[in-house]
Amino acid sequence: MRLNVILLTVALCLCGCAVHPPSVAAFMEKGDGDLQMNATFSGVIGTTGKNKLVSYGKIKRSSLPDEDYDYNNLEWIFQSTFDIQKQLKNFKFGLGLDWLSPYAQMGFVSDYFGVLGWSNFHLWRFEKVEYAGGWGGGITIIEQLPFYSRKLRVGLTQHLSRNGREAYQNKFGELSASPAPVFYDEIGGGMYVAGIVGKRLGMGLEFRYGRDMTYKIVKGESEEPIDRFTLALNAQWW
Repeated sequence: MRLNVILLTVALCLCGCAVHPPSVAAFMEKGDGDLQMNATFSGVIGTTGKNKLVSYGKIKRSSLPDEDYDYNNLEWIFQSTFDIQKQLKNFKFGLGLDWLSPYAQMGFVSDYFGVLGWSNFHLWRFEKVEYAGGWGGGITIIEQLPFYSRKLRVGLTQHLSRNGREAYQNKFGELSASPAPVFYDEIGGGMYVAGIVGKRLGMGLEFRYGRDMTYKIVKGESEEPIDRFTLALNAQWW
């Protein structure tokens, strides 16, 4: 019990940090009506138009919020989320953690179509401020085809979101670091395949592409877009 309180306190302290689109394969799984739990692990590759790795040190940015701090601008290439969902007829509701950043999700789910919306809890700060907590969330439209009485599902997705990527600030002369996420707007799409692999166990594999609409890579006099490619493996149980 004491450990749970500590973890909840840490999560609330990090409220508004990095957040990414949650698993659509997990959201479209109907389970059997009980509480559904989902765990997702994913890897992200960010590239420029020339298929070179993104260098955030070359992104154009506004002035830093506090000149007494040094800012670590590296984006994590791995992500992990855990959430719990409940379905009521054709609607699903859930709470989860993107690493330690809490978020809520809700939407409509059916055999062939779904709408998923999600948000962190920084609703009072909608404007984007670099290296500070802000609002993150979005919406995903899902088209799905079920096979073998829903034991196998394939789908396509389109999303519009504001994601938060990991960044940190370090006070000069000190070793400690505190979260200072950078938010960016993204538009993209993807696909997934999912199915039942046990009596109360499902799994899914997802691919997602996103185009960064806030930042670009600056190389000399030219600018190049930032594209992110995400491959995610998830499990659902109930």
